[in-house]
Amino acid sequence: MSRPHQSSIASNITSPENIQSPLEDDVQQRQADRLAQHVFPEPGATGKAVEVIWSFIRSYDRHRHEMPLEQWLIQELTRYPHLWQDNAEAEQVARQLIASLTRTNRHKESLQQHLDKGKSSANWLASELEQDARGNPELNLGEYAGQVRDMLLAGNQTLAKVLAPDTPHTTVPTDIAVPAGAATVWDENSRLEIAREIDNQALLSAALNAAGQGTRILGRRAWNWLRGVENAPASEALQEFFDSSLKSAKHVGAQVAVSGGVVVATRSGWLGLPRNTPVEELATTVYTGLERAKTLYKLGQGDILADTAINAIEQTTMVAARSLAQAAAEKGAELGTQWGTKLGSIFGPVGAGIGGVLGGIAGGAAGEAVGSLIEEGGRKVVEVARKVVSNVSETVKAVGSAIASGVKDLVSSLKFW
Repeated sequence: MSRPHQSSIASNITSPENIQSPLEDDVQQRQADRLAQHVFPEPGATGKAVEVIWSFIRSYDRHRHEMPLEQWLIQELTRYPHLWQDNAEAEQVARQLIASLTRTNRHKESLQQHLDKGKSSANWLASELEQDARGNPELNLGEYAGQVRDMLLAGNQTLAKVLAPDTPHTTVPTDIAVPAGAATVWDENSRLEIAREIDNQALLSAALNAAGQGTRILGRRAWNWLRGVENAPASEALQEFFDSSLKSAKHVGAQVAVSGGVVVATRSGWLGLPRNTPVEELATTVYTGLERAKTLYKLGQGDILADTAINAIEQTTMVAARSLAQAAAEKGAELGTQWGTKLGSIFGPVGAGIGGVLGGIAGGAAGEAVGSLIEEGGRKVVEVARKVVSNVSETVKAVGSAIASGVKDLVSSLKFW
């Protein structure tokens, strides 16, 4: 059974999947250049980052059938001894990386089971946040949900400001009504409304990523770099990842392989994230980027339609936000009172740009055909994505204003639900 709001949001957008008005090439390149400034902090960083990520992918393909995942990852990380205080730190990072991606994929499975029963992703999120609160009596559900909202809100605001100048005919809410840290009251009457508002932010995030062609261009640049220097066979692990169902959560190893390279690239200063970025945040960035690329691959193949692709990316965003929230709750006060806004970079220009690069690397590593189909999917989704951005931005502003003023019953204002 499809999600309740699919028929009312995406299916109201009647443009055929293969009809689009692509941005002029120079406009696309400018958009990609702005994102690249966020992703690659210095000249020459692109090649270094792509190369180390590709080296992890190749190594995983060689060793995945002969040694356990953790043993392999520790072996690879310790090849860069200058990045760690000692081997114990490298071992800890390996365990954290695998645990984080395993947990995120469990959340994906949980959401999929929920959707298969005909329930909404908002209902799933509300239940998940309440589960966290049951395990942590000190967790205030209203504040917790507010931080999850702020995470996506902050990412959308910053991403929109980067994409908006070159995205014509699209109204993007760069100043949404809910201020960071705005209080919410979580109770039986408001829980689903708050969760729906968060889901709207996830849908807006998905549409912004798909509407802006800058991430696709960054991915193509990374893929072109690979094609220029590598003649290696296609990665079997990534071929299996892309060929598996969108519902599948069984390819943690491939995600870990890419994540290992991202950890090394980040700690080396080759990506636009702080060198000490927590492992959970890096793992989530990889998860989101690869799942988006997989969705575009399925769209490029013709397996799904553009509206289904947007909804799939929205679900990926919800899973990523939920996983980050759980990690943040476990760390408690360590992240500060406004951790949601701080973690928003995962969904902003840096996260979106890195995700595009990873999609290009992974698609290219999986073979010429996979990379080409991801490109094709990126083109197919643009028109639908722009219309979703325009429509959902109005809903987000209306719902955000209502929640901020303490209105309990928002159902009548949810235009698309």
